[in-house]
Amino acid sequence: MKKKLLITRKLMAAMLSGAMVLSMAACGNDAGESSSASVSDSEESSAPESSVDEESSEAEATPEPEEEPKYDFGGRVVRIGSYYDMTPDPTENALQAALSERIAFVEENYNCKIEFVELDDYQTDYVTSVLAGDPIVDIGYAITSRILPSLIEGGILYPVSDLDTIDLTEYKWRSDVVEAGHYKGKDYAFLVKDPEIRYGIFWNKTLFDQYNLPNLYELVENDEWTWEKFKEIAIAAAQDTDSDGTVDIDGLAARENLAWCYLYSNGAYVAEKTDSGMTVDLNDPAVTEALTALQDFTTTVDYRSAIDWSTEGWDAQITDFRAGNVMMLLEEYWVSYAYMNNKETPMSDDWGWVPFPKGPSATDWSCYGKENGCRVMLNGIDNPEEVAQIYDLITDLADTDEEWEELMEDVLAGWADDSETVELVSYIYNNKINVLNCVNGFGDLNGAINEMIGKVTSGEMTPQTALETYQSQIDAAIADLDNHDYDAEMQEYLKTDEEEGEGEGEAEGEGEAEGEGEAEGEGEAEGEGEAEGEGEAESEAEAE
Repeated sequence: MKKKLLITRKLMAAMLSGAMVLSMAACGNDAGESSSASVSDSEESSAPESSVDEESSEAEATPEPEEEPKYDFGGRVVRIGSYYDMTPDPTENALQAALSERIAFVEENYNCKIEFVELDDYQTDYVTSVLAGDPIVDIGYAITSRILPSLIEGGILYPVSDLDTIDLTEYKWRSDVVEAGHYKGKDYAFLVKDPEIRYGIFWNKTLFDQYNLPNLYELVENDEWTWEKFKEIAIAAAQDTDSDGTVDIDGLAARENLAWCYLYSNGAYVAEKTDSGMTVDLNDPAVTEALTALQDFTTTVDYRSAIDWSTEGWDAQITDFRAGNVMMLLEEYWVSYAYMNNKETPMSDDWGWVPFPKGPSATDWSCYGKENGCRVMLNGIDNPEEVAQIYDLITDLADTDEEWEELMEDVLAGWADDSETVELVSYIYNNKINVLNCVNGFGDLNGAINEMIGKVTSGEMTPQTALETYQSQIDAAIADLDNHDYDAEMQEYLKTDEEEGEGEGEAEGEGEAEGEGEAEGEGEAEGEGEAEGEGEAESEAEAE
């Protein structure tokens, strides 16, 4: 494939190497040897004598990084768990290399050990071990939609914001994940920065050129990437290549979340978390405007949405896009490296990525996500302040925002197919317009909203009628949040297989509790498939 990346991996590796040498020099080591002195001696011995004064002047002009405080954690082992091995792979990219080296430094200099633990069923393991008074890990992987509200209200997770150790406003933390884990005034979720933003439009540039379709990058640049233009291109992009009356190349494939992308891309966030819980406002004109445009699209555009579960896997649309059978694909950005730039079977056509088109009431682009991987601390662990301190230390991968940006760009160099994608993805995470759905984990509430959306997309109800019809059901779901027995829900995890099999109703109840955050009424199997695929993708990007 043709590559026009802004920063090559080799160049970024060289930049990172220099940054890390400086960082390690600032930290020093227990033997009292100075890395910076070693570098200086080496440079001085090989440089002409006339350059010494220039080097001295440059050193005076560049402030020395502050020396890192010394710590002794007494051999503390911090266990970090997930259903996959999160040990960083230093050969993957500069971010992974920096994390691997930083962990080794902290272990060696601060008398502690990081242990990565693989779990069979991480969520069940978290609940059962915490309820038994012996948390299986200190920090664990989770999906944002699974922790809120059940694991929080059930007492399984520890509020990180109760500690003074981690400053979640720092550049190194993903703001969208922190916000997604914010509940009743406290923060429970965190994740080191990465460029793995959520939903947007992948487009086949080779096919767009072949069929004389507009360049989506130019539309974005000229602020012409609108809902109207999106609809126009989705219709024009569908191709009957053999003139048999059947579409052979779909103009658009969107297996889920098209409706939520319409809402968020118009600044209509529907729900808002408060210190007491959640409020939902369906009276915002931006909501009606988004649902009206959505209904116009879904009832007039012949696009690919359904998955035939009897013959297709959950990722059928993604693989078809990679094969050149889909022009535009609505998907999360992690599929870029898991599918399009897959090392074993990369996409042969050139491809690009743009944010979802902007609605008329929006002030900027939006990047909607139904959920995201995150890290959480378990309740009941020994000395959570110390655990947080160690985790904060191992994730100090750069001294400045600029150095963090270099790490992000190196990761994107392997994920993106062109420089425009790098620029757009960077714009989204730097401007904090990647937003995660805050109602996805609230089963009844999420279900009511998505049932309403289904009536709109099918054309069965007008947006206004649907909003009026479902308002009382949504209000009831919000009111029930305070009455839900989360302790009883947690006790369901303690049942043995034999107890679960005693009654079909009990088994179904547990299944519903576990599947609450999976999805938008589009099938639990689909939600499970995506969660699994997302986790595999995240293992490459977020091994911390």
